Amino acid sequence: MLRRIGAYGRRTEAYLRVIKEFIGDLSKLTVVDIGCGSGVFSIALAQDNFVVAFDINRKPLEAIKKLVAVVNADAHYLPFKPESFDVALSLSLMEHLEDPAGHVEDLRNIVKRGGWLILQLPNLRYFFEIHSKVPFLFLLPQKIQRLVFRKSEYPYVVNMNLTIKGALKLLLSAGFTLRKTVKIYLIEIMRLIPWAPSYMFLLQKMG
Repeated sequence: MLRRIGAYGRRTEAYLRVIKEFIGDLSKLTVVDIGCGSGVFSIALAQDNFVVAFDINRKPLEAIKKLVAVVNADAHYLPFKPESFDVALSLSLMEHLEDPAGHVEDLRNIVKRGGWLILQLPNLRYFFEIHSKVPFLFLLPQKIQRLVFRKSEYPYVVNMNLTIKGALKLLLSAGFTLRKTVKIYLIEIMRLIPWAPSYMFLLQKMG
């Protein structure tokens, strides 16, 4: 249903709008888009910056390799030197990783001191789980959660233990400072409740 009414297209537009607002008029930045998928955000930022599109899937990278630098590898192991990037993007990624804490440490390592992290996370405690669309999935036992994902044929692991609060705690403990939070809604009616299905954060590496 959400796809039929264009909710995911509007979500991508919202992500891009927020990213550009976060970065502002800055240019000549080194940017890495980790888990870039189709590369829509990488391409959008490449006009004024040097962008590395990073993903575990080779096929989408082949389609964009003439427009940006590409790296085909696993996000659990980021093969970059310390302080390589002014900006790191981690969008719709952390909830799919077995070791979110390790990902945060990798991000801290590759972002320059004073540099920026743009992170997006779904709210896995929302009244329906955004990947499977099952209501209140977070309340069910882990065995049932895993069965739901298998039955839904969703191709990626979802770490249902990852919360917005827990992720921010990891990031702040690693030396990032939260500068801005933006709620992302798939459809306007979702604004009627105080919790959003997705959040974007602008964090600065200070430590």
